[in-house]
Amino acid sequence: MTVSPSVPSERAAIVSAARRVGVFTEEEIRTVGELFDDYLRDAVGTGYNFLSYRVDNQVLGFACWGPTDLTRGAADLYWICAAPEAQGQGVGAALFHAVEEAVRSAGRWLIMIWTSGKPEYESARKLYERTGCELSARVADFFDHGDDLLLFTRRL
Repeated sequence: MTVSPSVPSERAAIVSAARRVGVFTEEEIRTVGELFDDYLRDAVGTGYNFLSYRVDNQVLGFACWGPTDLTRGAADLYWICAAPEAQGQGVGAALFHAVEEAVRSAGRWLIMIWTSGKPEYESARKLYERTGCELSARVADFFDHGDDLLLFTRRL
């Protein structure tokens, strides 16, 4: 198992994992691909950083994070995704810890995570809680009626 920066040849596997996990909309899945393309084009300029979790060169998960604009210490965790066949095997935790290390290495000390309050995001919320994140805010009906924004933070 390795977690390291994603490479161009992993684009299809990353988009496929986002699609197959079954919680993201088509618009969100397209956005994963667009952010990956931005990362490949200019990771420093765009601020998007992708990490891949691999076993035997097969991508089983990915994370995307970047520095929060107009802050000195915050970073946003945009995406974290374990492929369906790898869920419950520590992929999410390994990716989260790799993001923590990358954020620290970038000189930042706070990770911000925006996620949905819908039931299908329960496993993600449990991951954040297990990795030491704190639920810092809840905004009712943020994404849609009945779909609250939950803002988790992790101080490093």
